[in-house]
Amino acid sequence: MAAEVKELLAEAGRLREEHDRAREKEMLLRARSVEMRPDDADQAERLWQEAEELHEAARENLRLSTEKRLRAADVQHRIDVHDLIESMDNSDEVWSRAARAARR
Repeated sequence: MAAEVKELLAEAGRLREEHDRAREKEMLLRARSVEMRPDDADQAERLWQEAEELHEAARENLRLSTEKRLRAADVQHRIDVHDLIESMDNSDEVWSRAARAARR
């Protein structure tokens, strides 16, 4: 399960980086579109539409990144609970042996 957490966090990081790159490119396209509008309105509109598509893709990548981080946190929580239960089981055994040794 620890490997799953690692994979989920790596994928979340990759998706976040893609989100950031898409947002940067979106801003550049919007700026170019605004600059170009007086000279070539059709090309400016195409650039604006491409920026809109990048915006949607970036938003989806951010959503997926967040979802994967939440999933990783959930799996890590289960690992932590499992480890805690195992340590409690072990401590019960140690206390039992200590109590028996004291009675001898």
